[in-house]
Amino acid sequence: MHITKKVLAVAGIAAASALILAGCSSTSTSTGGTAATGIPIIVSGISTLSVFPEAPQAAQAVFDEYNAAGGFNGRPIAYTVYDDKIDPAVTATAAKDALAAGSVAMVGSSSLLECGVNYKTWQDNSVVSYQGTGVDPFCFATPNIAPANDGPFFDIYATAWNAVKVDGAKSACILAATADPATKLAYEQTFKDFEKATNTKFAYIDDSVGYGADYTAAITNLLGKGCDAVIMGGVGPDVTGMISAMTAQGSKLPVYVQTSCYYPDFAAGVASYGGKVSVPAEFAPLDDPANADFSALMAAKNVTPSSFAQGGYLAAKDFISALERTTGDVTAKSVMAAATSQTEANSSGMRGNPWIFGPGTSHQANAATYRIDIAPGSGVWANVGPWLLGDTMKWVNTVVPS
Repeated sequence: MHITKKVLAVAGIAAASALILAGCSSTSTSTGGTAATGIPIIVSGISTLSVFPEAPQAAQAVFDEYNAAGGFNGRPIAYTVYDDKIDPAVTATAAKDALAAGSVAMVGSSSLLECGVNYKTWQDNSVVSYQGTGVDPFCFATPNIAPANDGPFFDIYATAWNAVKVDGAKSACILAATADPATKLAYEQTFKDFEKATNTKFAYIDDSVGYGADYTAAITNLLGKGCDAVIMGGVGPDVTGMISAMTAQGSKLPVYVQTSCYYPDFAAGVASYGGKVSVPAEFAPLDDPANADFSALMAAKNVTPSSFAQGGYLAAKDFISALERTTGDVTAKSVMAAATSQTEANSSGMRGNPWIFGPGTSHQANAATYRIDIAPGSGVWANVGPWLLGDTMKWVNTVVPS
């Protein structure tokens, strides 16, 4: 899942704003049923394909399997993925295109900015989004979107909890890359909430750096603040750059990173670092038996197993659960009614807590993490556990920054 491999994986599609994925596949792992051949049920996703290709790929794998087994009353799910290119205008156009195509729901979207750009569009058109990877605060603080993942705000809160409350750091410092003002404000509120809940203070916070930056100066500044632990916010390639800068300066401080770093290539990429690296995974560890079906399907479809793929897989499963609870015609409104009336959790050992879309003006449906560490110099992840729940940490749900 290293960024270079990601770009190669989507090189054939990233140039287009939309990728229409086949409703059925000859390589489906399904072994029973008759393939769906009825009128397709249209769903879409909007993703940053240069960063999160696995999420829509995993969702497509689920739909392929479902279609091969008969689909919904003989109707296949036809899935279209739009590349947002990290461009608000492209992202907004993708939403219009998805609606024009007749999408009854958004599924598996994994984007750095999509929720903030399009949440009002989904509300105005009674469309729900089963987000594969929610990133910006609007993914977690608006009524029509429910991400499969924890999101960066819960995630960095749990990251800080492991550093301060579990490992006993007294002077923890934070370096967080942010992509937009709303995300920056949401991070800052999360840090304040953590300090209030734990009656502690961070020694230093820098959330002024952007994605893809040279982190040498930021790390030099941070290491001069008397830190005894470093909490890092950002996706894998950025955090790899931060840790490389620490290695270059001879630091061996324990580092606490977000779930976006949880994949084998990241661990191998920081093998030269002399300190411990820890992550609060938002789904069961990849080698956990709870992932058996997921892992088999990803292998069959040549999708890189990662937390992003787990999110896309679960988002597709959650959507299918709602689809099968619809009454009458399958429309955006009937899917929305099934989603918002949900009272029984979608059970999956891949999650640490029951997941429900349900009613409400916001959705932090996933509020659990599982600790996994990289020992100094090992280059591999090792499961630590146990599951850590939001209630235990006095977590306060993300709100839309004002």
